[in-house]
Amino acid sequence: MSWEIVAAIYFGVMLALLFGGVWIAISLGAAGVIGIWIVKPALLGGLESVVWNTLESFVLTAVPLFIFMGMVILNSGISTRFYRSLALWLNRVPGGLAQTNILACSIFAALCGSSVATAASVGSIAIPEMQKRGYGVRPMTGTLAAGGTLGILIPPSIPFIIYGSTVGESVGKLFIAGIIPGLAMAAIFMVFLAGHAKLMPGQFPVLGESVPWRARLMGLRDLVPVALLIGLVMGGIYAGVMTPTEAAGVGAAGAVAVAALYGGLTMDALRKSLLDTLRTNAMVLFIVVGAQIMSFALVAAGIPRAIVAAIESAHLAPYVVFAVVVVMYLVLGCLVDALSLMLLTLPVVHPIMTAAGFDPIWFGVVLVILLEIGLVTPPVGMNLFVLQGMAKTSLGEVSWGSLPYVVLLLAGVLVLTLFPGIALWLPQQMF
Repeated sequence: MSWEIVAAIYFGVMLALLFGGVWIAISLGAAGVIGIWIVKPALLGGLESVVWNTLESFVLTAVPLFIFMGMVILNSGISTRFYRSLALWLNRVPGGLAQTNILACSIFAALCGSSVATAASVGSIAIPEMQKRGYGVRPMTGTLAAGGTLGILIPPSIPFIIYGSTVGESVGKLFIAGIIPGLAMAAIFMVFLAGHAKLMPGQFPVLGESVPWRARLMGLRDLVPVALLIGLVMGGIYAGVMTPTEAAGVGAAGAVAVAALYGGLTMDALRKSLLDTLRTNAMVLFIVVGAQIMSFALVAAGIPRAIVAAIESAHLAPYVVFAVVVVMYLVLGCLVDALSLMLLTLPVVHPIMTAAGFDPIWFGVVLVILLEIGLVTPPVGMNLFVLQGMAKTSLGEVSWGSLPYVVLLLAGVLVLTLFPGIALWLPQQMF
């Protein structure tokens, strides 16, 4: 059979299962198994090795540890103290608490690694406070949805770990490559928000009273430990003292220590953190295993290699190939959740991008931004659904509030394309 027919079998089975309502992880794995059984049944015996090698990956061990670190910070009440202390410093900045949302999400992202968890945790604190003070629905939910997207760009990032383990790239380099683009996007969001507050003051309450410096300095006791924990994790990776997995272990232990210091490490908080970590990690690994089975099936059939050869024979310019990939992710991001989309497409897209001459670390950063856009675009924008339920408003209001930040994220992709050194300079200094 030609590779086109084989590819049609694989993706046809997968789409049939997805449209039939089967879970994504099972759809991916079952499509791989059925495809191998039809095309190369002799390879079925190799599937147990694929599953085992995936689950015993040292790199993937970082995923539950980083999730646990974020859950401890959330469930112990540290995130609430952190948000309120941060708000004291931004009280007089145009946008007020909306600015606090962006900055709090940016910092909490460095502890959590998950966009949805970041938006939900900060939103649970911010939304009641902002509703009480009279903020408009769109700037309130838009800043939380957009700030939440930074949860998978600013390291530590679970998608960076999955990307690195799937395609064999350095997770440490990916983490470091995400720092400057992540902080730059946070700064751009805040500048835009300040302009928005100036041009449309009706969406924002009058700036609050100036907070005494004594109160701000007292609030540092709730900010400094979190900042030190972030510095410990990322500084250890940057200095080459720890691998990302080891840094995740240190971060998890540090989160427990900080929670104990604040008296928030109760048995209920610890139990909830462990259960939340277990549920989230099981979901992530289930999808990863299914995607690895599908990837094994595709590679065994030679489909990625055939697609790369077909593109090379067409003599397309590298940036034409990149433009097609960007459009594909923007369309599919509206239909498939971020992690599933990445695992579904990487076996084919990664060889294409590297064959076109693009740096795989740079592409990892760009890919994460494209996945972020999917998190704030309907109909499957997970951040939108989370915030809609928390704010008790319509999906349309949340979507309109997020739209300007989608444009800013697209602008970020364009700037990274024109100036790839923004993502690559820091890893080059580190390694």
